[in-house]
Amino acid sequence: MGKKPHIISLVFGSLALLGMLYTPWLVLVETSIEAQMGLAQKIFYYHVPSAWMMYLGFLVCFIYSILYLWKRTRNYDIYASIGAEVGLLFCVLVLLSGPLWARPVWNAWWVWDAQLTLVTVMFLIFLSYIMLKNYSEESIQSARFRAVLAIIGFMNAPLIHYAVQLWRTHHPTVMREGGGGLPPDMKFALRICALVWLCLFIAIYSRRVSFERVKEELAYLRAEMRDRKAILGQMSE
Repeated sequence: MGKKPHIISLVFGSLALLGMLYTPWLVLVETSIEAQMGLAQKIFYYHVPSAWMMYLGFLVCFIYSILYLWKRTRNYDIYASIGAEVGLLFCVLVLLSGPLWARPVWNAWWVWDAQLTLVTVMFLIFLSYIMLKNYSEESIQSARFRAVLAIIGFMNAPLIHYAVQLWRTHHPTVMREGGGGLPPDMKFALRICALVWLCLFIAIYSRRVSFERVKEELAYLRAEMRDRKAILGQMSE
């Protein structure tokens, strides 16, 4: 039942591992040093792809949450929750790598500009989503509430992405816009790092899908065994 996601996870996990072995050399050695920010700018090649994967994870959660509210299919709730988990993982990477980049450039670990604040709000929303899933009873009402929470939370994403244009923020515009004005070697490194991060995303997501399917199958088998025991108990009486 979970073989296909397991194979996908194995393939993309292997690609991600190979990529993570290569990208440090690409970023630190083969890519030129940015004139104003120096070596601190190298974090950009991991910070920005992490943000993209954060968006992707929350987008998956957003889409499957809408599908769940429409179709009431449990699989959609599972796929949505896994999207939230993976998106939250990359959101943590964004929040950790950002201060590492900010400290030598802005001379501060954290500044409460619009973009950073909105990312923090999105982190708290989807953290609440995960806590609600883990600490509430598995019920239709809980799944519906989480779906609505995910839809509201993802509406924050466009504000985060366009915060540089909407408000004055500390983020450099060229860096923030995906490297449109970067030299070719920097643009190439960014694309390779983003591809590696995408492989990692697919590997983690498919692995979690495989795990959840096995978990569902075990729950079904346990319920079936309980029913059989109850029937045998009634027959013995």
